[in-house]
Amino acid sequence: MMTRLTVRRGPDPGAVYELNTDVITLGRGPHNTIVINDDQVSRAHLRLVRVGADYELHDLGSSNGTFVDGQRVTASWLLPPVCLIELGDSITLAYERTTPPDADGARAADHRPDQLFLVVNLGPDTERVYALESETITIGRDLSNDIVLPDPEVSRWHLQLNRQGSAYVVRDLGSTNGTLLNGVRLTAPRTLTVYDTLDLGTTARLHYVRSPKDAQQGALAGAAAARPEAAAKLDTKEVKQADLLNLAGKRRTSRLGTGLQQGALDRHIMVAYARDDWENVIAPLTVALQDAGIDVWVDQYLTPGADDWAAAIEQALTECWLLVLVVSPAALESHHVRLEYRYFVNREKPLLLFIYQPVDRLPPELAGLETIAYDPANSMSSFRRLMLEILHRRP
Repeated sequence: MMTRLTVRRGPDPGAVYELNTDVITLGRGPHNTIVINDDQVSRAHLRLVRVGADYELHDLGSSNGTFVDGQRVTASWLLPPVCLIELGDSITLAYERTTPPDADGARAADHRPDQLFLVVNLGPDTERVYALESETITIGRDLSNDIVLPDPEVSRWHLQLNRQGSAYVVRDLGSTNGTLLNGVRLTAPRTLTVYDTLDLGTTARLHYVRSPKDAQQGALAGAAAARPEAAAKLDTKEVKQADLLNLAGKRRTSRLGTGLQQGALDRHIMVAYARDDWENVIAPLTVALQDAGIDVWVDQYLTPGADDWAAAIEQALTECWLLVLVVSPAALESHHVRLEYRYFVNREKPLLLFIYQPVDRLPPELAGLETIAYDPANSMSSFRRLMLEILHRRP
């Protein structure tokens, strides 16, 4: 067996440390076995002690903490064969135990998988194809992942694939909105089979296939697994494109919107916008705000006019402490958007205008409010200016 740490995020991304001694120390100090020069890392941060084929992790009273798959280590922690280790907020290490190559340097034939792919069926970069070639593949919103999905419902490190034999095993990394495998919540590692469907939250869907052209067949198989009553249709030639879209692309109610206890949105800001602006500006803005530690509520994943949408809007208007109005001609023409910003204006609750697209004239009730202009050539700079205005107003 070979055991190693790979730097996913930190001062030396891609660096690989082979673990081949019984005791390994890691920290900022030069005396450690593995030295990581970063302010988030303590001089003596953690110790790894070999236990059988794996290692047991001990945090050494580090200032910024050690986390395994998102959970803080407060005592000794026996590492699973594959996991993510985080040191403070800025260092991410992938721990994996793998089968070594054979004598010729090639993996034994019974461990060589057929070529496999993930195809994005729903979410950012729809129809994009990812070839699965590495032993370990992480998927999430953070740029350190092997597959990056910049969607608000995707966690920074959402799930991980680990190659075992001719297939991959998938495991959720403690994501906020969860992972569904063929419509069933993933609570333990599972081996993937061809045409499996992975839902990350409610807005990103991936199909596991042998060939990118199999994505449509994967959509049908995933739909059948999630909705057995549709299986009979899948055996006929009567499945129309509209049926496919309904089965494979239908969104469920987002946990961002409904089922919230009273007061759950007290620390959130609300974003009002035109849905036509979602992909170009609202989705990346929401991700940037969340990554900055600002709690955000949007209604993107609810059906306007439905009962759950109305209840969620009412709760958000009442509890969210600030409204960001993303201004565009389409937004100001929206009846729902007008009701939302007027609610905040009439109750003298904080409201910021983020000018995505210029308009000839702002409505009279918005005159004199603080505005932040969006710069398409430097979107992150625009987002940061908005963040600062939000933080200055935070109660």
